[in-house]
Amino acid sequence: MVRPTVEDMIGSVKDRVSEAKDVAAEAAHDLADRVEEALEDATAEGRKVAKRARKELARRWQVVDQAGRDNAFIMALGALGVGILIGYLMTRDKD
Repeated sequence: MVRPTVEDMIGSVKDRVSEAKDVAAEAAHDLADRVEEALEDATAEGRKVAKRARKELARRWQVVDQAGRDNAFIMALGALGVGILIGYLMTRDKD
């Protein structure tokens, strides 16, 4: 039976460390690729959500605008009432 020498054991350890280094580097590259893909997917999904949000806000603004146009007299009276209330609150005595 041959006894392993110190040099053989050191060589074996160096080989294992080199293999572990290669495996770790490959795993890091794989992880970086996955993160890059996830960021690209998130960016694309974010654009889709922003586009839908813009469309929904435009639609809701049209509804509000139409309601204001249909009820212009009531809106004007409401604005007048708010103005009178603010004027009263600003000019009343604070005693």
